[in-house]
Amino acid sequence: MKRDPDRWLRWWLWGLNLVTLGVGLGWAALGYRRALFLAVFVPIALAPVSYARWRAHVALRSHLPRRPWASLALAAFAGLGVLCDAIMLAQLLAARSESPVPVLQAPGVDWIGAVWFSSHALFLLGLGLGALAKGAMRGGRRVLRRPVAVQPDVEERRLFLKQMGVMSVGAPFALSLSGVPLSYDFRVEERDVPLPNWPRELDGLRVVHLSDIHVGGAMNRERLLRVAELTNDARPDVVIHTGDFLTHRAGDFDLPLYEALARIRAPNGQWACLGNHDYDDVQTLVQRLRDAGVVTLRNQLITITPGEHPLEIGGLDFTWNRGVRAGAYASAMADWRPREGPRLLLNHDPSGFADLPAGSADLVCSGHTHGGHIGVQLGRDQALTLVSLLGIPDQGFFEGRDMRLFVTRCVGFYGYPMRLGIPPEIAVLVLRSAAG
Repeated sequence: MKRDPDRWLRWWLWGLNLVTLGVGLGWAALGYRRALFLAVFVPIALAPVSYARWRAHVALRSHLPRRPWASLALAAFAGLGVLCDAIMLAQLLAARSESPVPVLQAPGVDWIGAVWFSSHALFLLGLGLGALAKGAMRGGRRVLRRPVAVQPDVEERRLFLKQMGVMSVGAPFALSLSGVPLSYDFRVEERDVPLPNWPRELDGLRVVHLSDIHVGGAMNRERLLRVAELTNDARPDVVIHTGDFLTHRAGDFDLPLYEALARIRAPNGQWACLGNHDYDDVQTLVQRLRDAGVVTLRNQLITITPGEHPLEIGGLDFTWNRGVRAGAYASAMADWRPREGPRLLLNHDPSGFADLPAGSADLVCSGHTHGGHIGVQLGRDQALTLVSLLGIPDQGFFEGRDMRLFVTRCVGFYGYPMRLGIPPEIAVLVLRSAAG
């Protein structure tokens, strides 16, 4: 009986998918509903990529010379993938742990699972786009009724397809790896923002807008302190945060966040609303933010006096049900005093801009989309992203009903550094009066 030298890899890939699926379903049964994403991750991404990896491995073996060194090199290459599998799975399982695992967050290790995970997502995206392109080509041929070109030699075609298959498996991993340094390239972007009814007394007010810090994992103490340093260098009069400080975890993993926020200096304070990832333990988060000098506005309106001129700042809680969002906003703002002067409004989700009551603020500030996360940056405030193609405000400025909306590209990312083409930012908004 001929021995299969690749049996260990096949068994590993089967086990990886089954364990991930079992853990996701098991945690979901215990009440961790968000763990269902692990179970969903298996059929839509992990299993297809595992199959593609196996096919690529077999194709590589068929093309390598039959020498011991070639077999050893292939085994080492496959073993590297297995190591990345193990790190990714361990980091996913430890994501909600109250006690961090130092070895999983060590320099050079913390991003491995991130790159591996995002590569699976990119591979899935590639499969979807490829299927759409293939369907469009078939549809076009039927409409035009063009004959299919004569096929090349069968063996040559098989060889070509094998080579392309190997390249298609490797491309998402290379692309994902290229996104790691971009994810931490914090850019300070300063903009003059003219507002029609902005008072002359507040002309030139410097507002630093931070959002979606998503502390945890690779967003560690060193990077958080860098964000605080860059924020202070921008000389803010006031700092606003539009939510998603956390990444769905309990325990003290978020302590470096408060240390960094406490170092930010703004004469008119730091103000925040909550994002959809901030509701695991709201009371603890709000208290820790307050201790760090950040006041959370939960459907609240306050007045500050920069330059001895009143300025209102409001903050809205995140609303999950979009069907009732307009009513929820109206109800939350019903007890607010009528507008008599300039107002900023903090609202995490920019897609809620259209549901706000008319004239809610001079400027609404949002985050949530991470600038579109994956796309092509065409300018400081313009990009081609899937988010924008879906009609969701992804970054920059938008107009509506005598209000302006600003959507920041955000500081961090959810869980893993999957920013591809869209850099993070620390937004500096210099508010300008038409009279000024």
